Amino acid sequence: MNGLVVDSVHFAYGGARALEGVSFQVAPGEVVALLGSNGAGKTTTAKVTAGALAPAVGSVTFEGQAVSGLPAHRVMRRGIVLVPEGRQVFAQMTIQENLLMGAYKERRRARVKELLERSYETFPRLRERRSQIAGSLSGGEQQMLAIARGLMSEPRLLIMDEPSLGIMPKLVQEIFGLIRRIAGTGVSVLLIEQNARASLEVASRAYVLEKGRIILEGEGRALLEDEFVQNAYLGAEN
Repeated sequence: MNGLVVDSVHFAYGGARALEGVSFQVAPGEVVALLGSNGAGKTTTAKVTAGALAPAVGSVTFEGQAVSGLPAHRVMRRGIVLVPEGRQVFAQMTIQENLLMGAYKERRRARVKELLERSYETFPRLRERRSQIAGSLSGGEQQMLAIARGLMSEPRLLIMDEPSLGIMPKLVQEIFGLIRRIAGTGVSVLLIEQNARASLEVASRAYVLEKGRIILEGEGRALLEDEFVQNAYLGAEN
């Protein structure tokens, strides 16, 4: 497979096991959702995949090359970019300065200008406020900025950790529509999200993670009809 392959990954914080034999794949241009309750290991999986954590056992391969164990900045240069939970924008910098931080690996000024213009075309509200301090933005606007900053790195795999967390409902659908558009450009998306229904509607495939183990996988739409998924993740919506 010429995309992402996570194979039998184990990870522990001290003596506490967080991941036990986690395996999944993301094909080029595919949206794959990773579902699970709080503490299931979703964010740990994101960090291991992005190089922020090194697996104790197992491997992470992207486009045929091993990336597990590499530092995060080298994994990013291989094309994997993480938009972390909680947005983590540079609060004291302007919107434009935040975006430029996302393109720090690009030395060609003309290309940086092109990437910046593309971001503003995708996120018109950011263009209007490009001189505004990022910390003064709403939660939804900060999430848009975090995604735009990630895209400035020209990822081939974008990992999005809880992109709808703390966002006003009217912006949630906008974010999921954006995920569809990103995948439509050929960028793979690993979507880690508690909004199970919206995730399964946008994802071609999904995995369910519980207590550090993958317990279920299947096509996104099919899992919407799965009795376990309905009871565990969609019950409040039915």
